[in-house]
Amino acid sequence: FEFLSQLNQYLLHVENTYFTVRELRVGKVLVPLPFLLAKFKTFHRVPLLKRFALVAEEVRAYVRDATRRKLTGAEKATIGEAIPRMFRFHQVLDFYRDFYRWLGKPELFHYEPGRSLEYADVFALIYLRLRLEGVSAYDHVKHLLVDEMQDYTPVQYAVLGRVFACRKTILGDVSQTVNPYSASSAETIGRVFPQAEVVKLYRSYRSTVEITAFAQRITPNPDLIPLERHGPAPVVARFASPAEELAGIQQLLTAFRSAGKHSLGIICKTLRQAAAAHQALAAPGVQLLTEESTTFQEGIVITTAHLAKGLEFDEVIVPFAAARTYNTAVDRSMLYVACTRAMHQLTLTCAGEVTAFVSV
Repeated sequence: FEFLSQLNQYLLHVENTYFTVRELRVGKVLVPLPFLLAKFKTFHRVPLLKRFALVAEEVRAYVRDATRRKLTGAEKATIGEAIPRMFRFHQVLDFYRDFYRWLGKPELFHYEPGRSLEYADVFALIYLRLRLEGVSAYDHVKHLLVDEMQDYTPVQYAVLGRVFACRKTILGDVSQTVNPYSASSAETIGRVFPQAEVVKLYRSYRSTVEITAFAQRITPNPDLIPLERHGPAPVVARFASPAEELAGIQQLLTAFRSAGKHSLGIICKTLRQAAAAHQALAAPGVQLLTEESTTFQEGIVITTAHLAKGLEFDEVIVPFAAARTYNTAVDRSMLYVACTRAMHQLTLTCAGEVTAFVSV
């Protein structure tokens, strides 16, 4: 929320200081500087970069009244060109670069002409554009439903709030974020939408009591109420080498096929790990789910924690769950997401020391 507050403070700074009135003479008429500034502030509800045409029209009316005649085309053009020149910038990207200068952190702005912006900059730039240029409201949308609320930043919510004026329902679980550093809680969202009503749901319906209790060791949530449905306790299987680990996973796949269950997810930390596992475990019916995938089939699916969000499987295997793989706050979040995809059975495998996140 701090970054959004800084953007809003910067825009207030722009509003108060970036319109520098200068002498404007049209024929024999000198337009008073206080008049120009007052007219600019009169339209404070209009996006900054949309005010110039309105101020120019007020100036034309002032000159027309002063001269008691119609203005020539050249005089109208002079006024129309002079007003925008009194403002410091006209391109949104220039404002965004200036925002970091204003913060005293110009090194945080990374952009080369002809290149793409970093993803982290995209919504901040969109927000500035909405505030500076405005937007045509999507009035045909009567209600907006947002899922996975924890994965959107306050700036992204501010963008949604300006683009969609309708009522909104926002759903999510802050424990299911894959990046705890940018996650939004109900309290954070409430600061963006102060009139929002917050309803918290505590019952977990997906996993068995045993899987839920195991996941609580990774990311504790004392308010969570598991559904009273029992099953086998999660298993942490340690192997002496990566080759033995893959052989152990093959045995688990064989047991899954024999049991007649419908879905098994092998959920890795990274796409590289998922691709390696898919190559090692390749067999008919084993699907690698990536960002480019267009279909999702029942059976055995290998994917990442990020892509598995929102999915559920009868059985889940979390491979490569070693201490060297899962050791940061982001890793903890991804491990929690991976484990909570399991409805009935959960197995973690590793070669060597298991991650400390599942220690008792």
